[in-house]
Amino acid sequence: LRQGGGQNGGVAEVNYLGRYGRAVAGVNAFGDSRYAYAGATGAVVLMEGQTFASRRIDDAFAVVSTDGIAGVPVKLENRVIGTTDTKGLLLVAPLNAYQRNQLSIDPMLLPADVKIDRVKTLATPTDRSGTTVRFGITPIRAAALLLVDDAGKPLPVGSLVRVNGRAGDRTLVGFDGAAYLEALEARNTLEVQTPDGRCRTSFEYKKADAGIPQIGPLRCAREPRP
Repeated sequence: LRQGGGQNGGVAEVNYLGRYGRAVAGVNAFGDSRYAYAGATGAVVLMEGQTFASRRIDDAFAVVSTDGIAGVPVKLENRVIGTTDTKGLLLVAPLNAYQRNQLSIDPMLLPADVKIDRVKTLATPTDRSGTTVRFGITPIRAAALLLVDDAGKPLPVGSLVRVNGRAGDRTLVGFDGAAYLEALEARNTLEVQTPDGRCRTSFEYKKADAGIPQIGPLRCAREPRP
């Protein structure tokens, strides 16, 4: 409230600070003079083919991509700063220009059927500019298999499994005939070298609704010795 010259007046103002900016509205009155005002500040960023709204950016920023995976919490200097949207993107602002800003994600919150190159990285944008940050998240065709012999017993621990004849795609049989495989195709053939000889089996891969599919038991038919 204000008083002066035999006249009364006052100012009423409302401020709102939200995720996408700041808004202000108010009314000013003094004597017979009255007026209203309103304003807003914020920022619009266009990166990665998407438009992001945020509070006013006076320094640097980054767009974090989780390669299409939504709902992934992102940390800035070990503090959760936001969650990726339905397209796996998140605008992170502000960052310190010309300085190393550590961004990270929690791999335990990602789907099981993805491969991650790194869980933390450093972003060093220039002043009043942005950069794109990726963690190298790649979907994989993986499955957990249960391998048994002709008698239905689990294959021995340490048996060597080769997938689809590819020399580089190998794994070892674990306890109870369990084996974990990646880079699978729609139709797969396994060659297994056991202490007693070689056996072969095949299966079709079908992606599970969630997580990594469990396949088996698969009977590994023993090949006759030459």
